[in-house]
Amino acid sequence: MIKKSFGGQLTTSYTTIYEVPQGKKAEWVLLYVVNDSGSTSDFSVRMYNAAADTNIQIFDDKSLSDGEFFKIGGGYNEFIMLAEGDRVEALDGNGMTLLMSVIEHNDIIQGG
Repeated sequence: MIKKSFGGQLTTSYTTIYEVPQGKKAEWVLLYVVNDSGSTSDFSVRMYNAAADTNIQIFDDKSLSDGEFFKIGGGYNEFIMLAEGDRVEALDGNGMTLLMSVIEHNDIIQGG
């Protein structure tokens, strides 16, 4: 098990924040978005499901005023399972900052 965090400034087109590496699965445990852009803006987050080759919209045009933040997860047993090749993508019109945390696991059964 490896705990990792990813993040950065969002742009006006969907940007991959995290993609599950080959041979791994991951628990998406936290998403934190802060609007430090100077004005009210909307952000969107989606998950690409590699097995189904489809996007699942998690948030669509969630509005935050300047200085506000949005947090989901982080609590005990709060997670979304991601499989190999799945990815989390986000966008925003004014450059909000996003941080997400995951726990990666090998996608094989140990000691079978």
